[in-house]
Amino acid sequence: MKKASLAAAAVIGCVFFYYIWVSLSDLPNLGRVDESSLQEVSGNAFSTNGKPALVSFFYTKCPDVCPFTIQDLKKLQRTLEEKGIEEEQYSILSVTLDPAFDTVPVILQYKEAFDIQSSNWLFLRGTEQQTRKYAEQFNMVYEKSEEGVITHSTSMYMVDADGRIRAVHDMASGNKRVDIEKAAAHLIQLIE
Repeated sequence: MKKASLAAAAVIGCVFFYYIWVSLSDLPNLGRVDESSLQEVSGNAFSTNGKPALVSFFYTKCPDVCPFTIQDLKKLQRTLEEKGIEEEQYSILSVTLDPAFDTVPVILQYKEAFDIQSSNWLFLRGTEQQTRKYAEQFNMVYEKSEEGVITHSTSMYMVDADGRIRAVHDMASGNKRVDIEKAAAHLIQLIE
């Protein structure tokens, strides 16, 4: 009984130490993102103004991954607020992979359907070429079928204030949701 208790305590201690170490360690530099000619749906050129950003890709006709991820990103915003992080300290960039269909009015309607009113959550679109060029910087892979269905990788990216990709997170898929606590911890680390 004592051996089992000691073993359990050792495992718990190791797990605790690992999470503390990961949360305090520097995030890796996974690449750099150059300025983009994408436009925010309000018509303004976008800028993160030297703030860290979470970058996700979506398209409005996406049946599952994109809307579930949007819901989870709203939860992420609430979690950050609860931790004392203000919206002005970071950005969320949602980039459409289907600019042919996702016109400004379509994206604005999508944004309204999810009740997204935060000034730091920017929805971006560009030409097909601009979108592909921006996505390639993240090694974001996607393909549009003749029927208009887009198959895309399910990653989101944490970018620091200097435009370096510092972490990759999974979007929501199937029963697996966004790891909100881990995403919040990484954003907080980039803010500080």
